[in-house]
Amino acid sequence: MNLYESPKYQNFNISGVLHIAPQEAFDLILKDEIYFIDVRESSETRRKYFDFQNVFFHPMSVILDRLKYIPKEIPLIIVCDEGVRSTKVANLLIRQGYKIVANLDGGIKKWEELHYPIVSGGLNKLDDFDSSCNSGTCGCSCSGCGQ
Repeated sequence: MNLYESPKYQNFNISGVLHIAPQEAFDLILKDEIYFIDVRESSETRRKYFDFQNVFFHPMSVILDRLKYIPKEIPLIIVCDEGVRSTKVANLLIRQGYKIVANLDGGIKKWEELHYPIVSGGLNKLDDFDSSCNSGTCGCSCSGCGQ
């Protein structure tokens, strides 16, 4: 995995967080060698999302509650719209003892600019993600997930 310290496609950076180019991330997700952790909120992921097997949705607003669902032994690429939130979450995961964590450099914005696949609009696999979610737990101030 080719990781680098200074992002090429975004301005935001936190010292100690590594970045990965969309091209490299695409190759690795196709080979099932990494997990994408999408930290956008549910309303964002319903508008645009990745349709790969190893993509998991853990919004930044509830990431601390979701750590138990994120494996430490799998290389992780953290994803958001432009790389700011994902850099922050990557930093958090590193501090929590996750060993191989990288930010998707430039986020989904750069991913799309380079014409990598993403699904826009419609429903996605989030719709039945967590049936135990209710008002106050999903972080988006809705009346429960799937609404």
